[in-house]
Amino acid sequence: MTRSETANLWTERLQRFEQAQMTVAQFCAAEGVSQPSFYNWKRKLRSPRDPEVPAVTKFVPVSFQATPDRTSAMANQASATIELPGGIRIRVEVPTDSQPNPSRTNQP
Repeated sequence: MTRSETANLWTERLQRFEQAQMTVAQFCAAEGVSQPSFYNWKRKLRSPRDPEVPAVTKFVPVSFQATPDRTSAMANQASATIELPGGIRIRVEVPTDSQPNPSRTNQP
């Protein structure tokens, strides 16, 4: 059986489960499948718009540059605050060069 056929079989099986008034254990026993397989396929076939699925967040590169209007104590330092779900905040402070780094410019 191909992966596509197996996915279709599990899609139909999960639809039957939604209609059945059984526990997962009862349903799996009746279908002759394991509970780990049931949960694995349920996770794989979950709709991307399913609110239970968190949005995929990608890392984004960030660069810091010194700005002339900063006080001398902070002129060589930049910071960023990352806010995570649940109220967690991460503050990142990095040193910056007052002169641009020639290796980072796009000069020929």
